[in-house]
Formats: sequence, C-alpha cells, structure tokens
Amino acid sequence: MSSISAAIVSYDEEPAQLRAAVESLLSQTRPPIEVLIMDNGEDGRLDGALADAPASVRHIKCPENLGYTALNLAAERSSGDYLVCLNPDARAQSDCLEQLAAVADADASVGIVGAQIVLEDLSTRNAGANPLHPTGISPSGGFGEPREDGDPKDAMVASGACFLARREIYLELGGFVKDFFLYYEDVNLSWRTRIAGRRVVYCPRAMAAHSYDFGARTQKWFLLERNRMYSVLTNYQLSTLLLLAPMLLACEAGLLAVAARGGWLGAKLRAYGSLFALRKHVLASRRAVQESRRCSDRELLGLFQDRLDSALISGAGAGVANAFCVPYMAIVRRLLRCPRGG
Repeated sequence: MSSISAAIVSYDEEPAQLRAAVESLLSQTRPPIEVLIMDNGEDGRLDGALADAPASVRHIKCPENLGYTALNLAAERSSGDYLVCLNPDARAQSDCLEQLAAVADADASVGIVGAQIVLEDLSTRNAGANPLHPTGISPSGGFGEPREDGDPKDAMVASGACFLARREIYLELGGFVKDFFLYYEDVNLSWRTRIAGRRVVYCPRAMAAHSYDFGARTQKWFLLERNRMYSVLTNYQLSTLLLLAPMLLACEAGLLAVAARGGWLGAKLRAYGSLFALRKHVLASRRAVQESRRCSDRELLGLFQDRLDSALISGAGAGVANAFCVPYMAIVRRLLRCPRGG
C-alpha cells in the first residue's frame, strides 16, 4: 500500500487551532506515516502546541518565512509516496486521507486529488472542483452551496486547503512557484500538472472543514493578481497567449477599474511592478513549464470555464466580463477546434 506523508504550513495560528489540524490527521482511518509541521513563525512559538505530539509529528523550522511555498521543503524532507497538504486552520474529516489516496491508488496518471472543503457547519461548501477561467481567475467552486456527494471527477483546479499530490510528480514539477509566497499556488500547480499530462481529480467524499474568511486586504490582492498574471504568462503556449491577448488586455482594463472602485488600485499597480522585476524568473519558469508539456492548450481549454459565475464575484462585474469573454472564447475555440468550455 502506498504511504502518505502529511504537511501543515504554519505561521501565526493559535496553538489550539494547529493542534486540531494535527489531531485530525493523526485520527484518520488511513493515517499518514508522518506529519510535518513547517514552521514559518518565530522561534519557540510552536513549542507548547506540539509538546505532547507523538514522534511521527515532525517540527521543521523553516530557514526564513517561506509562505505556503514551505510545502516544497516538506516534499523534500518527507518520505511518503503521497504528500497531503492541510491548511493549519482546517480539519480533515476522519476518512479524508483514505478517500484521497484511493483515487490516486486507482490510477497512476493522477497527479493531484483535491478534497471537498466545507465551512465550519460541515454542510456548506467552501470549495470543490474549482473552475479556471481563461483569464486565470479561479473562484472557489460551489462556494456557499450545500455540501455535495458523488464519485470522483476530473477538475481543472484542486483547492490548496486540503489536497493530495503524488510526491514524485510534485518534485518533478518543482512544486509551488517560489516567487509566489502566498496565494494562487494551488491554481498554478493544478494547471501545470494538467499541462504535464497528469490528471487533477476532485473527490467530494474526501472532506475537510475550513474556517474561511476571504479577508481581502490590499496585500492579498497584490499577491493574487501578481501570481495570476505570472501564471498566465508562463502556462499558456505562445500561440494561445497571442490569441487570448485582446481578451486578457480587456480583463486588465476592467480589473483596474474594479481595483480603483474597491480601494486596492495601488496593490494592482504594485503587482505589475513586481511582475516586471521578476521578468527573468517568469521567462525561466515559462521555459520549464513548456518543456514539461505533454498536453496542448487545445486539449486543456475543454476544462476551462468561459463564464465567470461565483458568489464571490459581483453580479455586475461578472455580467460585463461574460458579455465579452464568452463570445470571444467561442471564436478562439473555433480557431483551435477545441471543445466548448462551461
């Protein structure tokens, strides 16, 4: 049977919250062989929280605050065939790892298996089979809708709050992009996994409860927007990028207006500046992604969703975007002779 390592990336969580996450992993019907706590915080802060933890719980102090990309270090230090990542403010339900691993065990082409993320009430969805729009925007799938049941199904994006990765593939792809620090790393990894010809699967019966608060601070907008644009520039084939350029530029114009109205225009402009400063990293990342490509954009666009529909996106903004993007993508799909998106 394949072995499972689990990792939690921690920074400033309350000790009780972190202990609950750890205990949820230790009490699994298919428990991990180890739980790695990747500590981005101050020295000694986690000592009390982990004082009574069993030997299988390994406390690893990061050399600096690596953000969520500390999962890369966890992948290098772990020994399991699979690596499960759980948010420090989440709790995996008792058979979550068993359900996730069963999907990966059944098909060697599966690179990532995502759990259904529910809110604290355990009946309302936070995220599921997260969609990916051609502009790179990826809302939480089914946010606010009732918890769902059903068989595993292919998805474009698995939520980073709780997912299983085949560790060998994760390392082969380079893991999370180090430049990202926080946010969008799950979208980018899922997208690159698909590009490399591996499946990304959503398993509704694998569940984790997540204490969720979007908390749209300007720093979050800066990171989300920079990392989204970084991904768009690195992950598409050049021909696709040129075809999508008018729509992508129109999207940027619309987002500038939204940012100005929402009070985070400065963060949006800083994202452009940071992207320019990272231009050599972007080019290197683009080369690596394209070298790993086993699946063309023509094939992948069938998994993209052309409409922006989410409880987290304003109705007016989504309406304007859909009025332009849906017909534009219909033209792109005809030119590429690829399937129609959702």
